[in-house]
Amino acid sequence: MNYYEKVMIVDPNLDDSAVDEAVGKVKDIILKEGGEILKTDNWGRRKLAYELNKRKQGNYVLILFKSPPTTIGKLEKHCKLFETIIKFMIVKLVKPKHIEAALPKPAAAPAKAEAPKEAPVKKEPAKAAEETAPPAEDK
Repeated sequence: MNYYEKVMIVDPNLDDSAVDEAVGKVKDIILKEGGEILKTDNWGRRKLAYELNKRKQGNYVLILFKSPPTTIGKLEKHCKLFETIIKFMIVKLVKPKHIEAALPKPAAAPAKAEAPKEAPVKKEPAKAAEETAPPAEDK
């Protein structure tokens, strides 16, 4: 299975429940094909860089998922036919470190109470005369 990132721009005239429904249909396709949803991030309504289908805004949604390569064709076909999705892009992720950075971090476990570290032992300052005086020679 490969890792993929899908960004969709959904019709801005839809309410939040309709946007969630459109995202849910995409998730269902991924799950039915044996994939796994790793992260879903709704970026909200934003201004488009250029006008698309007479629209100047769109709801941006990011989905990070893992699936077999055959799923991509079905996702593309669905997005082209589904009218509420204005534009979409699917990118195959190659480097695992980028994938790990994009995943949500698990909740940190409570820190164990550490034993207090021993305070460093202070050395008493040596007498300056003893340190700087040359050793006595016996004649």
